[in-house]
Amino acid sequence: MVGRLASLRVKLLVAMVVAGGVGLGGSYLLISRLERADERSADRQKALLTARVIAREAASGATRNDFNSMQKVLLNDRIHVLRGRKHVYDGPPNPRPVELTVTAPYPGGKVILADHTSSSPSGALSTAKLTAIAAVLLTLVIGVAFVVATLLIRALRAPIQRATEAARRVASGDLGARIGPLRADEFAELGSTFDNLVARLEAADRDQRHFLADVAHEIATPVNAIRGFASAIADGTMKSGTERAEALELIDSQGRRVDSLLRDLRELTRLDLTDSVRVDRVDVDRLCRELVARFRPDSAAAGIELQFEGVPTSLGGFRTDGRLLETVLDNLLSNAVRYTRSGGRIQLSVTDGRAGVVFSVRDTGIGIAEKHRTRIFERLYRVDEARDRASGGSGLGLALAQRAARAIGGTIELESEEGVGSEFRLVLPSPQREHDRL
Repeated sequence: MVGRLASLRVKLLVAMVVAGGVGLGGSYLLISRLERADERSADRQKALLTARVIAREAASGATRNDFNSMQKVLLNDRIHVLRGRKHVYDGPPNPRPVELTVTAPYPGGKVILADHTSSSPSGALSTAKLTAIAAVLLTLVIGVAFVVATLLIRALRAPIQRATEAARRVASGDLGARIGPLRADEFAELGSTFDNLVARLEAADRDQRHFLADVAHEIATPVNAIRGFASAIADGTMKSGTERAEALELIDSQGRRVDSLLRDLRELTRLDLTDSVRVDRVDVDRLCRELVARFRPDSAAAGIELQFEGVPTSLGGFRTDGRLLETVLDNLLSNAVRYTRSGGRIQLSVTDGRAGVVFSVRDTGIGIAEKHRTRIFERLYRVDEARDRASGGSGLGLALAQRAARAIGGTIELESEEGVGSEFRLVLPSPQREHDRL
């Protein structure tokens, strides 16, 4: 890039010199033509005036001697006087070429004046002087422009080299490369934007590495447990029927845990790889009641009361992607059941307001500490890892819910207090209903 700038400077200089030469040549020709045209017009007017004076003398009866006297004065002109068709007087021949000829009539004849005046060298001299002055000025302009271009290239060389080197390092995998501060406003903005971009790439790469490490750990833990219990059963370490039954139950539970993790990973990957949202009419009341019915056995077994207030009649024609809406509510309810103690309560409610439709899942569970609230939507992040693993959670539920919510244009809000409970709200603004299309 820097080499191209230097080459551009040379090309700019050549272009300015060529353009200046063409301009000077064209200016010289144009000025010469204009001066010759002006001079020819002035000579014609002068010759015509002289011919008219001679015509008046001829009309008043001037003799040949009178015409000779006039011819002696007009050294560069040749006088021809005619009366009728007869030449009364012809001046002596002039060896120089005729520049112009004018005619002045008088009663009974006419006077023809041939101008043999050669081009004045003073006109060519003035044209040359003007062209020389223009050439000097043009040379100064080219020199100044070349100096400015050189200074500009020197000012651009360092930041461009730094940006190129940083980009090359990033392309090779070094996400720690930065351009750093630059002085010019435009380059400072470029450097800041580039550094912010690389910082985000670095953070994304770090998060991806952590995510892959966490996934490997999440899969390795139940797999090791399955292998351990299976080996114990196979080699006869567990001999009693009770021990074998417990081992098989643990193998089954760990298998379900792996299956749940893989299912959530597939769903999250599907949401990341596709932006397709199938909007259709959704029976919100029916969807919510089906979800409550699905979670009621688990909540009842855990001693938790699950409540649903019903859906406003205004949502009868609500349009969204029902599959993604179900994904959000399913994960919010699952999260609430997992972290609510026995004797607690979970409430699902739907409201239709000016801001849009709000789906609320409120529980009386353990709550979430403030330091965790900004991170609980990260993949595989756990507030209480031991409790979450014991409950069989994959750590992807809230990440799935947030990704699905964004896909349908919604946001998830959270209010929580430790030891009191939490409320997750899915807000879908500006809902479209079928009657809006009528």
